[in-house]
Amino acid sequence: MDGVQEPLARLDDLMRKLIESDQTGRPMETLAIANELGRIRLALMQGRAVVPREGGERHFRCDACGTIVHGKRAPAACPTCGKSKFYSADLDNQEVDAGPG
Repeated sequence: MDGVQEPLARLDDLMRKLIESDQTGRPMETLAIANELGRIRLALMQGRAVVPREGGERHFRCDACGTIVHGKRAPAACPTCGKSKFYSADLDNQEVDAGPG
């Protein structure tokens, strides 16, 4: 899940900066924080996370709430929130590493 690791590292860095700002009293630009959080959210939503099912069904992640649905194509609307923008959540590499062993 290479696509997810980089945004998570950016999120960790931003959290570290927020803690440092709180401890030192140095202010941070709130609009810059909001922009970075938006970029991180977008990168996470676009990151591949799920192995496709047998029979060609794919997985789609709702842009608004993160719900993952499956099917041949994205649904017209999210069953959870009703929004209609989806990202493919299927892994590019279908070989799953079970870890050491």
